[in-house]
Parts: sequence; structure tokens; C-alpha cells
Amino acid sequence: MIQMLQFILNTAHDEVVQILENIPGMTWKSKVHDAMKNKTDQPLNQVFKSKTSQNLLTTKEFTPVSSKKAPDYWDWVIMNPGCSDVVLDIGNCGSSSQVSVISTFSDFRCFQGKDVDRVEYSSQYMISCNGQPMCSSCNGGYCGTDVVWKFLIDTGTVTEQCVSYKSGTTGKIGKCPTQCDDGSSLQFVKAQEVTNICQKDLNSAAREETIKQALINGPVSTVVYVYEDLYYYESGIYQHVYGYECGWSACEFVGYGEENGVKFWKVKNVWGREWGENGYFRILRGSPDIFGESEIEYECYQAIV
Repeated sequence: MIQMLQFILNTAHDEVVQILENIPGMTWKSKVHDAMKNKTDQPLNQVFKSKTSQNLLTTKEFTPVSSKKAPDYWDWVIMNPGCSDVVLDIGNCGSSSQVSVISTFSDFRCFQGKDVDRVEYSSQYMISCNGQPMCSSCNGGYCGTDVVWKFLIDTGTVTEQCVSYKSGTTGKIGKCPTQCDDGSSLQFVKAQEVTNICQKDLNSAAREETIKQALINGPVSTVVYVYEDLYYYESGIYQHVYGYECGWSACEFVGYGEENGVKFWKVKNVWGREWGENGYFRILRGSPDIFGESEIEYECYQAIV
């Protein structure tokens, strides 16, 4: 019976890839990833369902450092891999907002020289200790990135070495720790403020330029609206073409560019290295949609550390 169910699931995934391969004008390639073969309605990971939670976060308006137009190409993964090329996997917990935001925070502190070598900060501490009802399970829920950023400002977090990520394995948020895994004392690091990069009153062209300008400072936290076809992304410049709506998932702008006349954002995901382009995906930049392709330009923040 189990073998028959597995065969049916794999066949269904293969059929989706076949559909995608036969859609004209595709700018990206698809595949069935090993991590999703045993999944059904949400093939790879649970995602959160809310853009923001309760507008809890007070942000500072972003001001570009230079009045000059941003360059045509930027890629922190190539330019500074020591600070940016760390790809995490949320595993069996719908914790993309916590894991992605705190990974972005870790990256940005490295870029700003606050940590001589990149330090991974603990998303587990935020998952277990935040206390907000919308963040109280591993089922995705309504835990927006604004909640995570506010927690980083008000409370802060500890290092991953102190409190390691366990929810991806257990599927549970766990109890809030009062000491490090090794019994030592908790030492907290906070964000000072957060700048609002994707300001809603900007038109699409102005918002695109603002994100590019912010990226010169370092990576930018964002969210993407996940449709079924994104789970099957392998390479290329993603545009939504097929499948049902799944919800919101947090990710991180790390660069931008253009390929064969198609502009793109380069984005770090938290679905592991096996997914996409070594854990990253490129998504259409300059979309006619008001907040970009799959609303990738809707909710974007950058830390002040």
C-alpha cells in the first residue's frame, strides 16, 4: 500500500514537470526535488499565509547613500561569499520568516563588519521564545517578517552555536531556553532599527531602483507569494505560470542582473542547497505587477546593526 501511494505521488509530480516543460516561452527549468517526493498539498515546506501580521514594526524610511543610479549588475554571492553564501533549510517546520530573517541579519552584520567572520544567529531562540500567537506553531500560520524584525530589535537573539535549530527535525517550536545548549549563559545581540525598502507609495520603477540601491549596502529581507510551480523550480528566471496558491514565504534579496534580455532578482531561499540554483532562485525583475513578480517587492526590510 505504501509503495503504491509513493508511486502515485511521484507520478503526480512528474506530470506537473511535464506540464511545465510544455508551456511556451518558459524562462526557467523545472524538476522534481527529492525533498518533495513524499509531500502532497504543500510539496516542499509549509509557508506562512500573511504578508504582515499586525503592523507591529516601526521602520525608518530608506535613504540611498548615493544619488547615482545603481549599477546594472550586483551579486553578493560572488562578490562576498564569506558573508552571504550560507543556505539554510527549514526542514519540517513552517519557519521561513524566522529562519530567513535571522539569516539575513547574520549576513548583514558580516557585511557591516560587526562580526569579523560571519556568525550564524539563532532562529530557534526566536521560534521558541517569541510568544506571539501567530508564531506559535510549525504549521506556517501568520508569522510575518515584521514580527521577527521587531523581536530582533526589542529582545535580540543568541548565536546558533548557543541555541541550535531543532524545529526542522522535530516539527515543533519547543520550549523557550533559559541557557545555551551546553549550559552556558545566553548572550543577546539586537538590531538597532529596520529600514523599509519596499515603500508602498513608490511606483514600480522607483521601488526597483530603491531595492537595487539598498543591495549595495548588503542583503535585503523580503517575502514571495508561493505558487505550486515554484516548488519545482530548478534554474533560470522564474515567472509564475502554473498551479495553486500556497501562501507567503520569506527569502532574501542578494543581487540582480539580466540574462538574454530578461531582468531578474537573485534571491536566497531557505529550502536547502538541493532546491533551485544551489539554494537560490532568480525571479523576474521589472514585472508589470504592482509589487513585482509573485509580489517579491511587497515587504522588504534591511537592518541597521
